[in-house]
Amino acid sequence: MTSVSAARSPVVALSATLIPGWVLAQAASPQTETELQQEMRHRRAIVRPLTPIEEVQRDVDRATTELGQQDRERGIVRDLNRPPQRAPQADQDLKGGIQTRSLNNLLRR
Repeated sequence: MTSVSAARSPVVALSATLIPGWVLAQAASPQTETELQQEMRHRRAIVRPLTPIEEVQRDVDRATTELGQQDRERGIVRDLNRPPQRAPQADQDLKGGIQTRSLNNLLRR
């Protein structure tokens, strides 16, 4: 009997190491598949409902009104920040030109 048990010993040892690996490999396949299915379920695209056209039109009208008001306010601020225009007579070059022309007219007479 010792020869039979000695012959069985390597077979038992080999089967003891291979069978759990084979069982785990078989068990892992369906489990991985269900995890994949779960991930696919969780990755579904979120579809938001469409915004009603009346609400979109109200938003557009409100935005255009606000933009028009901002443009008017900017125009007012721009006009208030402009330097005042001086009359042409207040310009030194113009005064000098007028005086020179007047002097030349007097000298020609």
